[in-house]
Amino acid sequence: MPAMTVKEWAAEYKLINAAEREDLKRRLPLEPVEESVRSYFDLCKLVIALSGTADEPEELWKSRLKGYQAMLERWTRLAQRLQHAHQPTSSTDRR
Repeated sequence: MPAMTVKEWAAEYKLINAAEREDLKRRLPLEPVEESVRSYFDLCKLVIALSGTADEPEELWKSRLKGYQAMLERWTRLAQRLQHAHQPTSSTDRR
């Protein structure tokens, strides 16, 4: 199988990205807020894992990691609040 050129690779990548965007457009309106926030946490964890590079000064990496961790903590607190806000009410509540 012949190797792909950069242009061919870029065209394939564009198609894949377009398909993923369409999937998100279809799926996100149906997804509960809690699941959406969980997906965001997963993305944050991935970014934290991938954010360091060999040519980056260690001081910058520590600062970036601290920022990502603070963001993750804020989103975690938000998810916990949302989870408590959407808990089923007791059977004694009247409607």
